[in-house]
Amino acid sequence: MKRLPLLILLSVLALSACAPSAAWQREWPTPLGTFTPTPAPSATLPPTPTRLFECVSWHQAKGYVGQQMCVEGGVTDVHKSEEAFFIYFSKEPDSFCGLSFELDLSDLLDKCVRLVGTIETYEGRPAIIIRSRDQILPCLGK
Repeated sequence: MKRLPLLILLSVLALSACAPSAAWQREWPTPLGTFTPTPAPSATLPPTPTRLFECVSWHQAKGYVGQQMCVEGGVTDVHKSEEAFFIYFSKEPDSFCGLSFELDLSDLLDKCVRLVGTIETYEGRPAIIIRSRDQILPCLGK
């Protein structure tokens, strides 16, 4: 039994010594690359910065009227008038609100949301007019 592994080892060594040396020492050809780099895009405008993670609290929204911002807060009340849906973050009459003339916002009650858009003045209070559901984001980590 002890001779079998020794016999196999000697057989392998003898057969490998008989192999032509060029067969295992030959260099493999290097494949030619087919990658052609694409030219860099010729951007004429700088990328638009996003304020996705730079939200201000609804308390601070009054100081950003006229600016594209992200405003964050908990929705305390939803009201539907004849012309729009309103979401309120406070019961104070001059506090920030969100409104939409097209969308039903009743599902946002008691949720923490981020509204993205231009802060305007609507009926004496700072507001973002919501034209698309893409402007409504959940608060991070909540």
